[in-house]
Amino acid sequence: MIYLDNNATTQIHPEVLAAMQPWLGEKYGNPSSMHRLGQESRQAVEQARYE
Repeated sequence: MIYLDNNATTQIHPEVLAAMQPWLGEKYGNPSSMHRLGQESRQAVEQARYE
């Protein structure tokens, strides 16, 4: 099938999905929060921005 509606949504690259999987299930802290999950999320966001 040829998908022509990339304006609405696009398929996630498998490498990106694998990198995001922990943050979608186990590590779901708000990066603006002060608790441990939040701080881990903040560090991950900062690392991703750096990359």
